[in-house]
Amino acid sequence: GLDGLRAAARPALAREEQAEALAEVTALLDVLDTALGGFASLPEGRALPPADLLAAHLAAAEALAGTDRMPGGLRLYAGEEGEALAAHLAALAPAMAAMPPLAAASWPALFDAAMDGASAPSLRATRGRDGGAHPRVEILGLLEARLLTFDRVVLGALDETVWPIATDPGPWMSRPMRREFGLPEPEARIGRVCADFLLAACAAPVAVLSRAARRGGAPTVPARWLTRLETFLAGQDGLALPQGPGMAWAGLLDRPARVTPCARPAPRPAQGQRPRRISVTQVETLIADPYAFYARNVLRLFPLDPLDAEAGVLDYGNLVHAAMAGFVKRLSDRPWPGEDAAEALWSEAAQRALEEAAPRPGLAAFWAPRLARIGGFVVEQEAALRLGAGRIRSVTEVKGEWPLRLDGQEVVLHAKADRIDLLPTGLRILDYKTGQPPSGEEVRDGRKPQLTLEAAIAARGGFAGVPPGDGAGLLYWRLSGGPVPGEEKVMARDPAVVRLLADDALNELTGLIGAFLLGTRAFVARPHPKRAPAGSDYDHLSRIAEWAGAEDA
Repeated sequence: GLDGLRAAARPALAREEQAEALAEVTALLDVLDTALGGFASLPEGRALPPADLLAAHLAAAEALAGTDRMPGGLRLYAGEEGEALAAHLAALAPAMAAMPPLAAASWPALFDAAMDGASAPSLRATRGRDGGAHPRVEILGLLEARLLTFDRVVLGALDETVWPIATDPGPWMSRPMRREFGLPEPEARIGRVCADFLLAACAAPVAVLSRAARRGGAPTVPARWLTRLETFLAGQDGLALPQGPGMAWAGLLDRPARVTPCARPAPRPAQGQRPRRISVTQVETLIADPYAFYARNVLRLFPLDPLDAEAGVLDYGNLVHAAMAGFVKRLSDRPWPGEDAAEALWSEAAQRALEEAAPRPGLAAFWAPRLARIGGFVVEQEAALRLGAGRIRSVTEVKGEWPLRLDGQEVVLHAKADRIDLLPTGLRILDYKTGQPPSGEEVRDGRKPQLTLEAAIAARGGFAGVPPGDGAGLLYWRLSGGPVPGEEKVMARDPAVVRLLADDALNELTGLIGAFLLGTRAFVARPHPKRAPAGSDYDHLSRIAEWAGAEDA
């Protein structure tokens, strides 16, 4: 709503240099608030007459359509489309007056259903300015068409299964059963329609056989009889159908005079424009899609969240992370309180996370049982860890960074670890995933370097409040809350293996930094075909659909 937009605009434009932009956004929201009037604050939980809802809706629409030079009513109902809209809305008013009251939340669905099919005529050539049929054109079915005489007849939709229609005996009776009951065969209807088709085609001085090349975006198949007819006529001298120039002209519309392949974009920003900070999660993007890293960190382009978007997997992941952080903080550096007390602590942490996330009631009712199932898995894992190792200190949502120096220049690697456990044997680094975590092969070969780079930072004392030390384990916890509520995936348990993986990841990152952030390498899009990036928010900017196919060819 508008209040939510205001609340989101203030922190987003809080800097002093953005005061003018904040004032502009606030003024726009004030104008929207005035235009929408009471339609934006309809009472919830109270039924209202549909006629009143329609009147409030139209008043808001006319106010939004108005400008300084033209009232909203004139602008909204102007032109041929506006006339059709006004006529349809005028017919809706008496129908809405006869309907019983309903909740305001149900109005959008009712209005959408009432507006279904109310678009302006798609065949503009068949309509006169007064909205009636064109005096020289008739759109008829086969039966009506063969009873009248026309100078030119266009027989359309000659696609397979459209005309003639596909034969279907129905779900209840097979062909032998229909014959036993004395019912006509499914093909009988096709025969009758074919007779009408033949009479309509033969009676016209000029008949045009037409079909759709695509239907719903997918290619269609011409009717088999039409293909046979074209094949037969093509083999007869003097009987081949003449090919008009129109098809060739239409083909030339989309055919350039010269085809120039589109090169893969390879921007090379100046040295001062290349970032000097990189997070462990951005390293994966830099490896798989440097152009996406460039668009986000050099051009500073971020995808906008859709307005009034439903909560998705990202919101659920943040909820699970918040519940885990609250639970682990209560358990850290204290004796194991027992299973019942731990379950109570989890319930409190989950409830607090739900209250802070504030999802709509239906979504909260769906997420709460999933959190409860996750709690069973988490309590079991914590009991096994803390009863075996004694009092353990755990830090959650901890930030860390480490400077990497190369040729007298510095780039800071930073991270935010979901959880680090300080065990007697070393540091155990965990990352929570509500989706599918990476495989061990992806972590070992460097495609998913998040945990290994966090281990490198931890080994050098880069995390606040965590003493330097080798990693005793790298783990992912998959916390879905589904039929399998939780799952532990171990990437490495041997400190020597963890140290080796961390050093390899840091050496690989040093090479990337020297090439991209401190060097002059171009940020090309998708350099490794088999390394798919985590997202595709910038594929339209890199125009991958234009050059990828050309390279494959």
